[in-house]
This record gives sequence, structure tokens and C-alpha cells, in this order.
Amino acid sequence: MLHDHLTWLWYAVAALMLVDALAYTFGAIGPIRRALNQAEPYWQKRLLLNLLLANQGLYLGAAIPLVGAVIETRQPGTAHALFWLTLATCIYTMVTVPVFTPRDSGHAIPRALAAALIVVGFVMA
Repeated sequence: MLHDHLTWLWYAVAALMLVDALAYTFGAIGPIRRALNQAEPYWQKRLLLNLLLANQGLYLGAAIPLVGAVIETRQPGTAHALFWLTLATCIYTMVTVPVFTPRDSGHAIPRALAAALIVVGFVMA
């Protein structure tokens, strides 16, 4: 029974991380590009590249706990390193977003929730 609860908890972490990535894809890339509109085509492409690379990292950040959740369903306790890595990325976001762009602090909420679930999962395990 506890294992089933933990499994769903790990999948919830992956879902929250995916929500964060999707929110960036559909809610941030366009407005950032418009706000930093460059007349120089090279810098337009360079900005887009940097935004897309950041977005790629968010999707990778969502894939890691998903892989961990799948591994945990087959062999409980074996994917904790992946959840520690995910927790580290969540904490990094929870610190850097409010420090560098305080108006965007709300964007760290999905990762803050994911971090809380990871801690709960570690306590339950």
C-alpha cells in the first residue's frame, strides 16, 4: 500500500515538472522574444536559441523524475538518486527565480510543489 502511494507521488513530481516546462514553452518564450526584440537577425536567432536550450533543460528536468517513477514501480528505492537530482534542480529554481526576477516568483510554484512532494516521498520511504 505504501509503495503504491509513493509511486503516485513520484509520478506527481514528474507531472509538476512537465507543467513547468509546458508553461515556459507556451507562456514565456514568445513574450521574452517580443520584449527583447532585436533588429539584428543574428541576435534574434541567438536569443531564440538560448530560450529553446533553456526549454530543453526544463523538459529534461521533467523526464528525470518520470524515469525515476518508472524505475521505482519496478524496484522500490532504486531511483532515489534521480529524485535527489530533481530536488536539486527544484531548489535551484526556487532560489534563482525570486533573486533574479522577483516579479516572476510565481513561476517557481510547480517546482516548489515538486520539491515538497519529493521530501514527503523521502520521509515516507
